[in-house]
Amino acid sequence: MKKTLIALMVLNVCVVSTAFAAGDAGTWYGGAKFGWSHYFDASGNKDFNDNLHDATNFNIDHDNVGGGVFSGYQINDWLAVEGGYDYLGNMQINGNNDVNGTKMKSQGLQLSLKTSYGFTDNWDVYGRFGAMGYRAESDTNGRTEFETGIRPVVALGTEYAFTQNWAGRLEYQWVSNVGNSNQIGVSADVSSLTAGLVYRFGQHEDAPVVVPVPVDAPAPEVKTFNLKSDVMFGYDSAELTSEGQAAISQLYNSPEMQAAKNNATTVIGYSDRTGQAEYNQQLSARRAQAVADQLVNLGMPAANIQTEGRGASDSVTGNTCDNQKGNALISCLAPDRRVVVQISGQ
Repeated sequence: MKKTLIALMVLNVCVVSTAFAAGDAGTWYGGAKFGWSHYFDASGNKDFNDNLHDATNFNIDHDNVGGGVFSGYQINDWLAVEGGYDYLGNMQINGNNDVNGTKMKSQGLQLSLKTSYGFTDNWDVYGRFGAMGYRAESDTNGRTEFETGIRPVVALGTEYAFTQNWAGRLEYQWVSNVGNSNQIGVSADVSSLTAGLVYRFGQHEDAPVVVPVPVDAPAPEVKTFNLKSDVMFGYDSAELTSEGQAAISQLYNSPEMQAAKNNATTVIGYSDRTGQAEYNQQLSARRAQAVADQLVNLGMPAANIQTEGRGASDSVTGNTCDNQKGNALISCLAPDRRVVVQISGQ
């Protein structure tokens, strides 16, 4: 009754849990184990029982080595089916007071369900419950007898994954009533404590961690309108001519300007390279402001407009006028004397 209760508790704990350290679902695994085997609750047809204090005719050596091999199929994260071969070791029963002794050894094939509970990504505990088809053999005074049968098997263990494919396990296993005392003269429960090594086949590679890369928002489209300063202003002047006012009015009423007139607007004035740099800077700024004022008068929101004066920077003509002088140089540098209106997109 006590053993059955323990088995049910193990099953209840494991079946409601999710395993993290188990192999990938839909894959196979295999391994081997080796350790200590212990026979207990032994009884026989010669009226001995190792639990009775007056069983002075026998001295029982319960312990021996045991081990086995196993393989399994991982059904899902927490459930697997496992089978394997177990060598359960042997038990030496030494007879005292001229009573014959005997030796019992056993082995078996088992099939069980394995349920797991994960504590971390690498470590879990598990329970196994199923049945073992055993073969038990006794040797008494050179006479060998054997018997086969099927018995319940329950195991409790822990498993730790060293790598994606390799894991180690430590397991306690119990098999009930191995051997039939009426046929081979002895019967016992067998427990074992083993350490094992597991190899998992076909494990899936971990999915790469995708780190989102911030993507810069596309720069807003900028619409640029170039106004020739020679048309807009007299030479060396920041006062708009009538032609300049007409040109700005035409620009303001254009479909492009009307579609974007509520967007941020920058008016930039430029000068040519003749004259002092400070004076050219001031002249270019005054011309930019004159154009901005005219746009505001036509209906563009003043809060949306800013002005800049850049003097002789960003020359359009470059060095093409280097050999010119006087009026010829002034005429050649006309493209540098300009006002640019830039309106940002949505």
